[in-house]
Amino acid sequence: MARDVTHFEALGRLLELERRAERERLATEKAALPLAELESRGLVVLDVESIEESIGLGGRALVTFARDDKRALRSKLHSGDVVSVSPRKAPVDNPPQGIVTRATRQQLEIAFDRHPPPFIGEGRLRIDLVANDVTFDRARSVLKRLSEMTHGLARDRQQLVLGALTPRFEKRPTFTPSRALNPEQLDAVSLALSARDVALVHGPPGTGKSTVLSEIAVQCVKRGQRLLCTAASNAAVDHLLELCLDAGLNAIRVGHPARVLPHLQQHTLDLLVEDHDDRITAREMFDEAFELLGYARKQRNQGRTRARFANARAAKSDAYALMDDARVLERKAVESVLGRADVICATLSMLDGHVLAQRSFDVALLDEATQALEPLALGAFLKAPTVILAGDPKQLAATVISMEAKAQGLGTSLFERVLADFGDEVKRMLKEQHRMHEALMRFPSREMYGGELRAHPSVAGRVLTDVLTPGTTLDAPPLLFLDTAGKGFDESREPGTQSLRNEGETELIVARARELLAAGLAPEQLAVITPYSAQASFIRERLQDVPTLEVDTIDAFQGREKEAVLLSLVRSNGDQQVGFLEDLRRMNVAITRAKRHLFVVGDSATLTGHPFYARFIEETQQQEGYRSAWEWNAGSAQ
Repeated sequence: MARDVTHFEALGRLLELERRAERERLATEKAALPLAELESRGLVVLDVESIEESIGLGGRALVTFARDDKRALRSKLHSGDVVSVSPRKAPVDNPPQGIVTRATRQQLEIAFDRHPPPFIGEGRLRIDLVANDVTFDRARSVLKRLSEMTHGLARDRQQLVLGALTPRFEKRPTFTPSRALNPEQLDAVSLALSARDVALVHGPPGTGKSTVLSEIAVQCVKRGQRLLCTAASNAAVDHLLELCLDAGLNAIRVGHPARVLPHLQQHTLDLLVEDHDDRITAREMFDEAFELLGYARKQRNQGRTRARFANARAAKSDAYALMDDARVLERKAVESVLGRADVICATLSMLDGHVLAQRSFDVALLDEATQALEPLALGAFLKAPTVILAGDPKQLAATVISMEAKAQGLGTSLFERVLADFGDEVKRMLKEQHRMHEALMRFPSREMYGGELRAHPSVAGRVLTDVLTPGTTLDAPPLLFLDTAGKGFDESREPGTQSLRNEGETELIVARARELLAAGLAPEQLAVITPYSAQASFIRERLQDVPTLEVDTIDAFQGREKEAVLLSLVRSNGDQQVGFLEDLRRMNVAITRAKRHLFVVGDSATLTGHPFYARFIEETQQQEGYRSAWEWNAGSAQ
């Protein structure tokens, strides 16, 4: 359905609702919770001191903070978080803000665009998480620029994303694949290479979407095209970077190195630029500039004479001139490094940043497109005339906090909108999956993918006992549902939160995890997932003696896989309310993570109030994978 430019205005209003909701949630938590609880939730870090300062790219001041007693931080801050820093017991107006660039158990490194005030180096400090407006501002900028594209080719691009201009395709190209591809993968690569505007790659779980994207990248580079690889999350961009590197392409990652996986940091722009001659000279100039600024501060502090003010002004003027010259040298170094790359990889929020703002590409690959908010995803269309959107609309979408914004469509991805506008002609779905046993694939294929998935022969029949200690006897069909109906395992709300947990299910999950580990399954081959963070924390506490065993929410585990997965559904109530599980995409993610064995614990009396879950339980019965917790307990006690 074609839309007009008011669509961009509407998206802008929804973005503001989301920004406000994020701020309000943060403010509410900070106002309602004591400092100790705020610290345990990662919203504040207390009693730290600055222990080291250095200069980063662009003259950013990098300050490292730690506790003076060397104890571990209780913080859960992460690289990329925006924070403010203020004295521990003497609040200041407008405290300086920076970005966390490195977070370890004992230290935090924060980058400041300007040199921080003197109190940063004087005594104990507190670091507060603040709302990140940068992503919102850049998304609003994208919408504004698109709304103003009213002439020539720019208008065509605008009309395309509004659904008013039909995507165009060239004749299918002839190319030699760099690897073996199945028919659907080959067709998807061919469609992408023939696209002049946009094409969609629909990749259900385990169907080789990564293989397709890698092949598209290889073929684009062979054709001499400038390629951008992007996604909403750092993890997805890191994955694209790995794909390109594994394919032998010269790929560079734009973004803070601390937001990048450790083994990929050597491929980040910041680190590659460090060794460039122009960057080395610029760093020396920044050092000299900061010395001059320090001299200027001392002149002002030592007396209010005309001579001292003149000295301070001159020193500041010289410092700022040095910094301007240093930035010119840095830009030259950056352009030199980027100019040698086959592929540039960056998050969607970085596309409008100073490094890439003036850079254009021939093709943009946007992975996990169904998890990106539309205003951010539209940024790819400002960087390249051809955009390939890859994702799976049957898995979880981007998180939207504002219920009002979500109800008005902010949660609808650009992938879904393009598909609704132009239909299957612009999309290719991959159908052969290389992850799951055929029995695990059967239900999600029928319910979510029209029954079109097929299991590759190498995975269709693999079972859990193949990776256990030889001779182990274990009740472990590919799909096993443990029904807790009638056991009284009611859900409960975790004190101080809105999240739910289920103590009875926890005991069953923990017992099953220990049973599998004792049977020879490595902790790295097993995962425990659940829709609720409170349940994940509750289970994690009881398995903390197995630190390499992953216990997390379904949302956090999207895109991952394990040999065996234990799933606690939590919901057990007299009203047949399933809460988060109403979003069937969440359940689709949950039941498609396991390769060999999926163990699901839930209350059929609650779940069967929803037809999807009634059909799921019926499927387990047909596969002879249904067990009652009453019998299970009795069997385990023998």
